[in-house]
Amino acid sequence: MEKFTYIFGCVIITFLSLGSCSSDGSSDTETSEDGDYLITESLFNSNSLLSFDIVRATLEDGTSSTCFQLTFSSNPVENGPYCPETIQDIGGLGIYDGDTNPGFQVLKAELFNAMEADGYDIVDDEGNINIDDFNSGPTDSDLSYCLDAAPDNDIELTFLIPATPKLASSNNDIDTIELVGLSLDGVPINGAPPSVTNPGREVAGNIPSLDPCGGHHDPSGYYHWHFIPESMNQVLDANGITEVTCTLIDQVSDTKLVGFAKDGFPIYAYAVEPDDLDDCGGRTAVTTEFPDGTYHYVASNTDAPNVPKCLKGVAANSSFTYQ
Repeated sequence: MEKFTYIFGCVIITFLSLGSCSSDGSSDTETSEDGDYLITESLFNSNSLLSFDIVRATLEDGTSSTCFQLTFSSNPVENGPYCPETIQDIGGLGIYDGDTNPGFQVLKAELFNAMEADGYDIVDDEGNINIDDFNSGPTDSDLSYCLDAAPDNDIELTFLIPATPKLASSNNDIDTIELVGLSLDGVPINGAPPSVTNPGREVAGNIPSLDPCGGHHDPSGYYHWHFIPESMNQVLDANGITEVTCTLIDQVSDTKLVGFAKDGFPIYAYAVEPDDLDDCGGRTAVTTEFPDGTYHYVASNTDAPNVPKCLKGVAANSSFTYQ
């Protein structure tokens, strides 16, 4: 497999200050060792992992827990395609929620014509697409844009993950752009990208652009996923998309550990999606990494996005930061 040298180099999981996370107010950390935890250092990409430690932290339910602080280096590079320059071009992917031709689709003429039909002025008189790369200054609030955030370099991303998953009293339904977890390369995995038609929006509707593997750069510059990319081509097939394909990430051929949710449970991609998944897309089963069996989330091979719709466990406060 060609590791995502291309992609974000990786993401950083760095230790949060124990001044805010420690149960006793101390700033001591413990050096972690591969023990009986689900998460172990050896599972992550050593080319991007900078540090791997244990701290005491406060969870979202107010309890204190042992947590991993992981640090990855992030050096995102251009990939794409993202926004097409003209209405005649083929770009990346988008999820449109307007009235005309909604759904997961390629960024091309049919999508932009649908947005124009719904009152979004996203194509100029010459057929050029309005593109916002977040580097050109304020946009015209009367226009709509295809969002094509430019990457930044040397960003450190920090994740704080419970060492022993703790079941919550109710499911955490994943909101738009909410952090779901991280890949084994340290790349954030988020929920659905922002809506085009959010009520109360102060500017005309804008559509975020995703590359053919389901990721893009945040306006702050770091790369992140809105899909589990190892199952992306199955999702494209299920949604009738043939113009683009995910070529930068090896697609799953059997069962593959791809990351961990922010509650500490693993995330897997399956070539054949199991039929015993629960309401969050999870199941308990034996895997290569966990021969005694463990609960884990399974990426959908049909849904867009295909990340877990909800999480069963309790996440840590400030589970993701960057600098």
